[in-house]
Amino acid sequence: MKMEYTEQTLIAITILLVVAILLISVVFTAMYVYLYRKNKELQAMIEGFPKGVEEAVSKKEKADSTKEYEQLLKVIYEEHLYADQNMNRDIFAARMNLSRHALNKILASNTDGMSFPQWINNIRIELASKILTNEPDKAVVDIAQEVGLTQNNFHRLFRLRYGMTPNEYRQFKK
Repeated sequence: MKMEYTEQTLIAITILLVVAILLISVVFTAMYVYLYRKNKELQAMIEGFPKGVEEAVSKKEKADSTKEYEQLLKVIYEEHLYADQNMNRDIFAARMNLSRHALNKILASNTDGMSFPQWINNIRIELASKILTNEPDKAVVDIAQEVGLTQNNFHRLFRLRYGMTPNEYRQFKK
């Protein structure tokens, strides 16, 4: 049985196929546009969410870190821990019930990135400069010992900080 189509039937079938293809194209285009918009909305939500959380966590961590740093300063001054020439990061961290990493993190966020040796030596040199000014008759070697430094390190660190020797500083401050 052989089917024969008339020209009108072929035109009708062709039109139906073209309409079906157009409808499918419109549906897929609409789906693409809808999914594209939803994807952009989700991206905006995802990008906005962590920033808000990170900022809130960062503010809380900074406040906690500041309190912890103030506690570090309080202990190092009140207990004169800076005067111990053997004081190091591990001993101080243990004294403060902190891990080495936690101590480094607190110092880094509160001292513009200073390491423990830089921080404690900074404290020592600041104290030494006050002693040099307030106690003009005290020997430089005694001041070095009082703040926990050897005489050579004291002179080197003092010169790095102030650009002059302790004796020159004392004369300058008179």
